[in-house]
Amino acid sequence: MKKQQGNILRHEEASAKDIYLKRPFKYKLLETVLYVIVMFGLLNFLPQNRTAVFIIAMGAAIVIVGFSPMIYKAILHPTYKLSRTHLVMRVGKNEESVALQELQRDSVWKPTYRAGNKKYSVMASQEFLEELDRQIARAQKRGR
Repeated sequence: MKKQQGNILRHEEASAKDIYLKRPFKYKLLETVLYVIVMFGLLNFLPQNRTAVFIIAMGAAIVIVGFSPMIYKAILHPTYKLSRTHLVMRVGKNEESVALQELQRDSVWKPTYRAGNKKYSVMASQEFLEELDRQIARAQKRGR
């Protein structure tokens, strides 16, 4: 899908903050499972002191949840390109192009969009999402 999709209006690579705030549910679930595995793995080595166990558990939670967006950014490099007709999303090695006429915002509170039966989480800045919503409205208005 390397073809040109009209004029690129905006190109953005997701920041660690945007990834942290707007990451999809499957990433949050992965972090939770990783935390449980780490805690069960450390269970045999933890001291009997409740304060020490609490500090280790909090430290593990902070490290896993706090550093995971930076790891996602380093590994996946989520980038988004917005043109007048398409949204091109690249996460990891997967690149997908979706026509703006097909996109609909799933929720006002979450940056999730739906095209057909497929759901897309856009981990981009608020300015990018606002521009995306404007372009979707324009594309759908033109398509009628």
